[in-house]
Amino acid sequence: MRKDEFARYLREVRGHDEKTVRSRLANCARLEKYEGDLDGHFDYDRMDDLIDRLTYSTEEQRRDRPTRHKVPIGGEHVARSSATLKYAARLYRDFRAEAGDAEAGDSDRPPQLPAGSANGKRKPAASGWPDWSSPSETDMLPLARTLARYVRFLRPEIVEAVTKDNARHADEWRALLGERGIDPDIYLWDGSPCAFPGVRRYAGSDEIARFRKRATASAPPPHCLALDDNDYPKHLWAFVFTGKYFRKRGPTGYQLAHLADHKEHNNRRLEEFGVEGSESPPLPFGLFASPANAAFVPAAFLRPTDFAPRVRALLLRRAYRLYGGVCRIAPPPLVEKPLAEGVWDPDDFEWAPPVGTTEHLPAFLEFRRERMAGIAER
Repeated sequence: MRKDEFARYLREVRGHDEKTVRSRLANCARLEKYEGDLDGHFDYDRMDDLIDRLTYSTEEQRRDRPTRHKVPIGGEHVARSSATLKYAARLYRDFRAEAGDAEAGDSDRPPQLPAGSANGKRKPAASGWPDWSSPSETDMLPLARTLARYVRFLRPEIVEAVTKDNARHADEWRALLGERGIDPDIYLWDGSPCAFPGVRRYAGSDEIARFRKRATASAPPPHCLALDDNDYPKHLWAFVFTGKYFRKRGPTGYQLAHLADHKEHNNRRLEEFGVEGSESPPLPFGLFASPANAAFVPAAFLRPTDFAPRVRALLLRRAYRLYGGVCRIAPPPLVEKPLAEGVWDPDDFEWAPPVGTTEHLPAFLEFRRERMAGIAER
């Protein structure tokens, strides 16, 4: 458990007093004693199994049914105590997710079952479960072929319009970034399709608290004009389909997936892209609000872009096929990674047609011009 960060999150983001913070930390420590490391649970399945097993109703208690979790609870308040532990677990999951740990691109390492301890002895939290094998690349291929038919990319002319508008505003916005001590090449490289130059995803509990206006800082966040939770990448999509900015509701059953890493921590851009020359790539924040680095993916596929590098690479190559002629997807010296021999050539897959029209693009471009002006005045 990331105790200090979690405590700060509870204070600054959730607004809890010190007594409540201590109680939630104690709840989580008790969970870890009997169920294993909470970070391990999050990395394995976002704590879904643990939270499910902590569910225990008063009706189950009345019928004297056993709990499914391992935390010993005596007395008459088994259901109430289980609910308290479940609430603490959900808070910890929220903390990890809002710290940016739940997005695609955080880790290529396959999730591992957490280790637990009881009576001072270490043991697997999921003792008794078999060690099942993971699907191979050959096994993943049918999944990828099915997924391809449902992934929604924007039509190239939409991305091209944003790229051309960036060129029109390049001098103004590059000067703005430079005045704030931000390298303009992070967001506005030649041919950049970044829809909101200078906006990046928050990272860590300090920036979350600042974003939610529950904390202040003496200095602005580094390398950006503004922080965001995940709305800015969706504004263009919202205008394309609704004529309005994004208002927290997207297409039913779909989630926006970033194709290449846009965060600094554990970034894999040297694995996802080829590199021309010896120049070091800039920070990746310009990929956050780039429509060429995003697609809507069916939620039913349970985030295949998180732990399936082949699938991530396939979608990124699909983006290159769509947008390589209208923009430069990643900042130099990053280029499309050469395709190794095999059966993962995007041209061999059946893809859903690109979506959207340019009808509402003028409204979006005016919206983002006004939004950029507003950000500049902060």
